[in-house]
Amino acid sequence: MIYLIKVLVFTESEIILGDGARDLTKIKPFEKDLSEDFPVSNELNYHKHSRIPKTIHQTWKYDQVPSVFHDNVRSFIEFNSDYDYYYWTDKSARELIEERHNDLLETFDNYVEPVRKADMLRYVVLYEIGGIYADLDTTCLRNLDRVLNKYSCILSPEPFEHSSLIFNANFMVTNSIMFCQAGHPFLKKLMDNLPDFSHFSQDIDATGPNYVTLHLNQYMRDFKSRDLPDTHAHSVTVPLSKYFQNEIDPIRFDDFRKMCKEFETLNNIGKRGCVTLLRNGMIHRKQSSLTFTQHAFYHTGYKILSDSRVNIKQLVPHARIYSR
Repeated sequence: MIYLIKVLVFTESEIILGDGARDLTKIKPFEKDLSEDFPVSNELNYHKHSRIPKTIHQTWKYDQVPSVFHDNVRSFIEFNSDYDYYYWTDKSARELIEERHNDLLETFDNYVEPVRKADMLRYVVLYEIGGIYADLDTTCLRNLDRVLNKYSCILSPEPFEHSSLIFNANFMVTNSIMFCQAGHPFLKKLMDNLPDFSHFSQDIDATGPNYVTLHLNQYMRDFKSRDLPDTHAHSVTVPLSKYFQNEIDPIRFDDFRKMCKEFETLNNIGKRGCVTLLRNGMIHRKQSSLTFTQHAFYHTGYKILSDSRVNIKQLVPHARIYSR
């Protein structure tokens, strides 16, 4: 028997595994490290051809952007200066839904939590216009042309430490960053089912990542039964999480320390989550030059933001705000 690590292990308050020695040879991390760049159809001309439109969508309550997000917005423009940019406010979001998807308007209006309205909006704007949706607490780290080239719709997994250690699940996707062609049938599925899930008490189940993951699993079972290629117009591609989600939510650090300290009491999903955390780090994550975006998990629905705001046009002069 080979013992790979002896614990407790601390690295600048990063507790990894609990008491005693562990044989970790049979406990596999959830995914491999990034070793290759995001796949494209042709390395020579991928930047000239995009299956997904070069259009960025971001949203906030009004056209004044809180100062904490200014650098994030600028990062998308810095690396993607030739992309269109749509900025969605509560007013313009409601106008779009009323005009294009009036059957969803009652559900939209009845949402109490702003995050639910923002979730519905991202599915609608990607369905209607296509492109990239990114939360304002997301930073772009490199040009996105590669991402838009080969596939028709791309969803990123949540960090596997989140799915395993928070939700006891092997896998879940995030909706904080999404890439998709207009008119994609998976987006239609997400929109069509929103009213039936509005009674859920938690937004993550009613409109957020758990909702998207549930419908993705259903959708892909049907898609795979038809034996179609992953480049098909109706496919949804889920790449390695580290391309877009390589950070851990800081509010989870203490919980993860406590859970992994009790390593022997965890089920296999939890143990794999802790081994993945061991490999990737928690506070100081293993970084890759192949990562495209970084998510800060700002939890805007639960924080009071600074009053220091500027109009989106000052940050992105070519920004569009939808109006009928």
